[in-house]
Amino acid sequence: MTDPIKTYAFVHHHITVVRAGATPSLQVPEPLSRKTPVMILLLVFMLLFSVVSAQQMETVPEVERVLPKALESYRWFHSHPELSKQEEKTSKRLAQELRAAGLEVIENVGGYGVIGLLKSGKRGPVVLYRADMDALPVTEATGLPFASLNKGVMHACGHDLHMSCAIGVLTLLAQNRDDWEGTILFVGQPAEEVGSGAEAILADPRFQELLAEVGNPRLALALHDDAGLPAGQVAVTPGYVTANVDSVDITIHGKGGHGAAPDLTVDPVVIGSELVQSLQTIVSRKLPPGTRAVVTVGVFQAGTKRNIISSKAELKLTIRSYEPEIRERIVEEIERMSAQIAAAHGAPKPPTVYHHAESYTPAGFNDITWAGKLRKLFQDELGVENVKDLPPSMVGEDFSEYSKGLKIPSVIFLLGAGAQDGSTAGLHSNKFAPQAEEALRTGIQLMRLSLLEALRP
Repeated sequence: MTDPIKTYAFVHHHITVVRAGATPSLQVPEPLSRKTPVMILLLVFMLLFSVVSAQQMETVPEVERVLPKALESYRWFHSHPELSKQEEKTSKRLAQELRAAGLEVIENVGGYGVIGLLKSGKRGPVVLYRADMDALPVTEATGLPFASLNKGVMHACGHDLHMSCAIGVLTLLAQNRDDWEGTILFVGQPAEEVGSGAEAILADPRFQELLAEVGNPRLALALHDDAGLPAGQVAVTPGYVTANVDSVDITIHGKGGHGAAPDLTVDPVVIGSELVQSLQTIVSRKLPPGTRAVVTVGVFQAGTKRNIISSKAELKLTIRSYEPEIRERIVEEIERMSAQIAAAHGAPKPPTVYHHAESYTPAGFNDITWAGKLRKLFQDELGVENVKDLPPSMVGEDFSEYSKGLKIPSVIFLLGAGAQDGSTAGLHSNKFAPQAEEALRTGIQLMRLSLLEALRP
């Protein structure tokens, strides 16, 4: 009789191989080939190839021509990750690929930023297209044959995928300049993970000179991979899409002393503990019901020894919000609660509350009209079932700086990069390994269509 466990394992292994983008071996293991009837083997292979067929999206010949180069670039970028503000080799490789594609390139803008200018040769609108470049301080554990060669650094957020997609898109558009009018202003951006790269690009005089030459863009575009979306799917969220990100430090001043004589002290740990609890009531009790916001205390530090009551305690917070008035209200409440709780405990002076305004990242807002246009475009290309509705995220993304700084609309869409069965590890995980080939195939085509739509006179 057929061993069902072995048969299942055989089928499951080959389906997994297909999902990863590799070619399955059709060699049947010896124990199964002796015991399994011919009809069951036929059913096995019918099931296997039905999975392949179901997962294949309709290919676009132009995209297929640039896909091998995009995949090669992706593997190089993935194996050579560099941290924020250290993207020297990454920027050189990206600049090299853009020049080979036919773009005018300016390097070292806003740090290691790379600006690529692609002109159709005909008058028309200007569209900004951004891809980020930096990696994360993560030790990779994917087991990929092209895993990181830089110990402790990994492309765990998919910026390698973003750059490779851009190379494919811009190569295609450079080869077909008769299909569009105007100028594409490409930004290879450093330091997205620390929230300062976009601002540095915008502040660089050479970028300002370039804007004076080509004109202000009518739209800014970007994509970001999503491990929770299967490759071949996308999501376009109209309105708020990413959050305001604010950082606040609170130093609580107490009166130190011996742990055995707390009555002679003002314990900053007790003050801080009460404050941590009270801060959680800002969203639930100080803001209108249904308001989307987050106040998280990520660091609480105090003391040096178990029998010493410290003279100070430090809290470090991250605040997430969307609307400007909600952002301001939260910071005000933090300052008020800190002062009043410390005073109630007899603190020798009010806490020091420092709002890191310089590191603020504004909320990302997808222009309603443009998001609607792209959504319809994507539905026509992929089918309605593959264009998903996702709620706004509380993560930060400094792509929003381009819209804010240039006073233009923007759209960032999410590109599916996960396995069909949901097994892909999430972003920032040391095991994040996107379904790169299918994600690039989809990303190149959709960004190409987005740019062509935005470049219409």
